[in-house]
Amino acid sequence: MADGVSPSSGPVHIKVYGRDARDTQLVSRLWKAIWYRGDARPAMTREQQVEHEGFVTMLAASRGIAVPKVLVAGMTEAGDALLAVSQRGTPIERSQDAPVESIWQLLRSLHRSDLAHGSLDLDSFALFGNEVLLTDLSTVSNSASRDQQLTDLAQAMVVTSLLVGIERATIIASEQLDSEEVVDLLAYIQLSALGRSLREDLKASGLGIEAVRSALAAVEGVEVPEIAQLRRVSVQSLVTVVLLLLVAGALIVTLGEVNLAELAAALRSASVAMALAAVVVGQTPFFTQAVATRGACPRPLAYGPVALLQMSIGFMALAVPSTAGRLALDIRFFQRQGIPAASAVSIAAIDGFSGFLVQISLLLITLVFGLGRVDLTWKTPDLGSSDDLTLLLIFAGVLLVIVAVLAAALPAIRNRVLRRVTPMLSEAKQTLRSLRSLSNLLQIFGGNLGNQLLFALTLGICLRAFGGSLNLATLLVVYVAAALFGGLMPVPGGIGVMEAALMTGLIAAGVDSTTAAGTALLFRLVTFYLPPIWGWVALRWLQRHSYL
Repeated sequence: MADGVSPSSGPVHIKVYGRDARDTQLVSRLWKAIWYRGDARPAMTREQQVEHEGFVTMLAASRGIAVPKVLVAGMTEAGDALLAVSQRGTPIERSQDAPVESIWQLLRSLHRSDLAHGSLDLDSFALFGNEVLLTDLSTVSNSASRDQQLTDLAQAMVVTSLLVGIERATIIASEQLDSEEVVDLLAYIQLSALGRSLREDLKASGLGIEAVRSALAAVEGVEVPEIAQLRRVSVQSLVTVVLLLLVAGALIVTLGEVNLAELAAALRSASVAMALAAVVVGQTPFFTQAVATRGACPRPLAYGPVALLQMSIGFMALAVPSTAGRLALDIRFFQRQGIPAASAVSIAAIDGFSGFLVQISLLLITLVFGLGRVDLTWKTPDLGSSDDLTLLLIFAGVLLVIVAVLAAALPAIRNRVLRRVTPMLSEAKQTLRSLRSLSNLLQIFGGNLGNQLLFALTLGICLRAFGGSLNLATLLVVYVAAALFGGLMPVPGGIGVMEAALMTGLIAAGVDSTTAAGTALLFRLVTFYLPPIWGWVALRWLQRHSYL
């Protein structure tokens, strides 16, 4: 870039895109297009880039937006792309008198023309006499989305805060935007919305992005919302992909040991009587879970409707395979019993956490004390090596502790977790005060213990249907380990994950691969895929009788 003087046009700003500069910009834009949502697609050639910049600059000028005048746009004989515009004015100095109102008005005019800048910073605006110019339109997108426009507003909010300070900038922003726009904008004021230059200026100034958000929310008198997801790829999504790849790998390895012809023969020869017994016993955990739920509730509830609620949750687990579906059902049910929604959430949390404690306790007691002489060594025939399952579990536990410590050490993650958990803990404390009676505690932990034992018994009956057998302690280890693993995986309902985990556990316990595969499939059929049938009937009954 260079500045010069034209005999006919006066001061001129010249921008030249050589091969190296263009390649650098192409890589940068490709990275943004992959990493961030709604970012502009990268131009493919230098000529297209200057043509685009020249076009949007002239388009903005035709809409009455203050921008430099395009003088020349094209290619030189050397193959470089060149854009020349009239003088762009002088930089805006940081002071209380900086014309930030004009910046907002300029940006609103840009958006009314269906354009979005995408990379505003302190160098994007300049003074030309008493007028504020938008100096660089190389990153402008036409047919801009609402996300892109809100990102512009977030960048302008930070720019104006740097120019005049947070207090005055937020007051002016509140005057320039209506209440709905401010609420939408608050979700976009985040570091991910800022370009590198603006992030560096913000860091150098000592201002914090959270301070800008909080100040604007305070001026408008609204709560600070959750930030919008601007990145296409986040740490959470990367972890999810890695976990799914691990699960897929486990499935491939496990299923690779299964002869499909032998599995089909095993399914045909399975004991029908044992399969029917597994169907019956596989539904009994609903009734023990109902006991635990009644124990977690601070008010007395009729047992029958609570048991039907658990069956209904079996339907929701398949129809709406997410925690949200079960939570919505719980809240609606308890509200009908005169219990506030917040307390209903804490009831579900207490019930779930107590179940987790029971699972961990059973696993540790069985592994540490060796009840039932559980064989924890799984030999992998292909590799000729062996892995100690106990060491694997210890390693997983240590890894979880390390992740938790790192999350607690990072302020952004810690604050996000605290914002979500603190209200729930408050409600949970109030609910726990009503659970001091021995009767409630026995119902909670006794119901969850019965739940695990009945699932393990069902697994044993399924194994018996294929001619195999294991002691109850081994079955508990296999089921609980599979349930915990399935709960950690980001797969709705544990579909595929639980089957692989159960097969892996059974093979580790000495069951042949064909029998393990048949047992896992039958167990999941009677405990997950069939229960939605009578779960739907239970749901309809609860609705007809005004329990939901």
